[in-house]
Amino acid sequence: MNEPSHTRTRILDTAQDLVQRIGANAMSYQHISEAVGIRKASIHHHFPKKEDLLEALIQRYSGQFFTWLDGIARAKVAAPVKLQRYIALFEATLREGKHDRACPIGMLGAELASLGTASAALVQLFRKKNEGFLTGVLQQGLKDGQFNFSGDHRATAALIFALLEGEMLVARGAAGVKDFSKVAKQMLRLLQR
Repeated sequence: MNEPSHTRTRILDTAQDLVQRIGANAMSYQHISEAVGIRKASIHHHFPKKEDLLEALIQRYSGQFFTWLDGIARAKVAAPVKLQRYIALFEATLREGKHDRACPIGMLGAELASLGTASAALVQLFRKKNEGFLTGVLQQGLKDGQFNFSGDHRATAALIFALLEGEMLVARGAAGVKDFSKVAKQMLRLLQR
């Protein structure tokens, strides 16, 4: 791996960790400089503005997450299994490190008003794609008789996404993964009644 590409990756990795733990507004180039062991000028070389860094971070994370979603969607498994695999993506993030990380896009969504136009649009796209994926899973589950819930499936998809993103945030201040798992299991029970 060449050095500029390696340094850029380390900057993005560190920025993502910081966003997941403390948010973009609290994160500074000084934090990244100290964690990566480079001068702030080196960070500015790769990402002239903080908005450039956030946009690159969102694009990288979303690309990886959408690849996972595509894999789950293509799997020849029942809708409840697909939903459990989806929930596991969120739970895995919460389990990382000191169990204090949330979805970076969820954290940025909480700071949407302070993001640039491009980053805000990417955050909205992440939500839209997740809700589209969930709508497909819910439709499959209803068609196959595995889900039984009332109301609009698109609104239910939005509810699931909001519940998982929000629970990641509040679980960090409660019982962590244990609390998250309890809430996710209850959500699955409600869908299958």
